[in-house]
Amino acid sequence: MRSFLPPETVEMIEKYGSDLPGDLAFDQEMTILFSDMRGFTELAEKYEPREVYATINASLAMQTRIIMRHGGSINKFLGDGLLACFSGEKRGEQALLCVLELMDELQKKEKTGDKLPCRVGFGMHDGHVLFGLLGDEMRKEFTVIGDVPNTAARLCGIAQPFQGLMTEACMRIIPDDLAKKHCRYLNSVYFKGKRDGMDVFYVDTES
Repeated sequence: MRSFLPPETVEMIEKYGSDLPGDLAFDQEMTILFSDMRGFTELAEKYEPREVYATINASLAMQTRIIMRHGGSINKFLGDGLLACFSGEKRGEQALLCVLELMDELQKKEKTGDKLPCRVGFGMHDGHVLFGLLGDEMRKEFTVIGDVPNTAARLCGIAQPFQGLMTEACMRIIPDDLAKKHCRYLNSVYFKGKRDGMDVFYVDTES
């Protein structure tokens, strides 16, 4: 269970045991990380399903190990990507160091010349979320709800292969020395449905 849920959620489950309320939900500050494979549709058309499955599975397994090593938890797998959560006072630092290692490992894998490329982009946003239990007695799952995961997903959607994008909200909780070394301003982005533009930064793996 601790592999898939933030520590605070595990504590809540352990507190209630089998008497978990059907509408269990609580507020939390989190850094949300989305990852998504680029060119998946092309891969699915070009290669056999089992080959594509093996590539995706290997990628997600590698990402999971690195995310958990940096203190994150996997909320859910999303086809060829995932949604991960970081909580606690060091969540910004943990998420940044995690993305740096993820991009490094993926770029190393790209250089091995594997038959199927595995090019992944990342998006991060930080802020207030509602972490709750959704579903009914037939099936339930914990998920994060709010603008934060939505924005992280949108950033992931515009990230280039092997690129990690983050918001100013993430920058504010990353230690200054790490931010100066690894974070660079990209531009201001306007997402459909949002009133204001958003300053976006990218993770610099060369520094």
